[in-house]
Amino acid sequence: MALIECYECKRSISSQATACIHCGAPMAEQPIEQSPVPVAAPPQAAAAAPGASTISFGSLPRNKAVPEAYVAPAESETKAVPVAVGRRRRTQAAEPVQPLVNADGSRPVEGWLKIMAFLMPMIFVWFLLRSGHSLKQRVIGFGWLGLLILCVAITPTPPPV
Repeated sequence: MALIECYECKRSISSQATACIHCGAPMAEQPIEQSPVPVAAPPQAAAAAPGASTISFGSLPRNKAVPEAYVAPAESETKAVPVAVGRRRRTQAAEPVQPLVNADGSRPVEGWLKIMAFLMPMIFVWFLLRSGHSLKQRVIGFGWLGLLILCVAITPTPPPV
């Protein structure tokens, strides 16, 4: 007895089964063709593969009259871990997370945003439009952007050589 693949549901079944235990698809009797064996041939060459599977390009509707086979999940073994594992996470999770807010209720401008808005305001000042930033923060950021644009606009260009 060997395990073969069901042509309909692609699950493993016995080669001696008359129907698939998962989907109920009937298994066709496949006669073993015996070819004439020469006298000098070894006995292993005479045996044909009884469980040759077929190729399927889709599945047929399942037979609802045949119940699905249930495979119980494997029991998971408990692992021995040190006592301190996860202690830091549990203490952090116990503390309520307080959002950072300024005295006026707006969110603070992060350090990286301050630096990048100073160095490249054409790109990073737009992050101040996120919800929570105050009007004062936006005026300072876009004022800096406007000042740099004004400086570039009034800078005299050297005459062509």
